[in-house]
Amino acid sequence: MTLLDDLHAAWNRHDPEGVAAHYTEDGVREEFLITHARAQGREAVAAQVQLYLDAIPDATLDFRNTYSDGGDVTTIEWTFSGTHTGDAEGWPARGEHVVLPGVTIIEASNGQIRSERVYADFAILLAGAGVLPGVEPPTFS
Repeated sequence: MTLLDDLHAAWNRHDPEGVAAHYTEDGVREEFLITHARAQGREAVAAQVQLYLDAIPDATLDFRNTYSDGGDVTTIEWTFSGTHTGDAEGWPARGEHVVLPGVTIIEASNGQIRSERVYADFAILLAGAGVLPGVEPPTFS
């Protein structure tokens, strides 16, 4: 299995420590959603992943497309989905099914992630959750 296969499997078996194990000791995972979140180090990465799994215990991460520069950089187009049954700060649980498409850029070396930057429009997720009145979420195929 490749790094991406292993990372994908760890997310889908809901294993925050397994996800974090794919980062260098001082690896960085940054999210550019509504706000900027930065987790540095395996413990912080695992805690960030756990927040999502607590909010969406049946979460599924699908890798739709991957692109590599043939070197250290890989881009992944993904969809994260599941049922929002756990409260998260600023996003109370309502039991709705949510879908969040996004793009991640990973810089890796020696089979470990040095840097991951996650880009997604969190408003799509909030619209699907009914938190943004009058905004219809797009559909994805």
